Amino acid sequence: MEHEEQSEKLSRELDRLDEHSEEVGEQIDEARREWEAKEDDPTVPGAQPDPGDEEESVPGVAVDEEMLSEEGGP
Repeated sequence: MEHEEQSEKLSRELDRLDEHSEEVGEQIDEARREWEAKEDDPTVPGAQPDPGDEEESVPGVAVDEEMLSEEGGP
């Protein structure tokens, strides 16, 4: 009986974590949509890069542009 109880407890925990993961994913998607809308809005200061400036790379992070275009992500 103890194993069945533990199995049920772990199953409920897994369901809770799955739900939380979906919520976080939705929040990330919403934040991305908001930022993209701000980038398109010239009245939002700082959302558009300065003319002639390239995106700054993040130290310690290397990105292969070909890989991004082929696979859709790092």
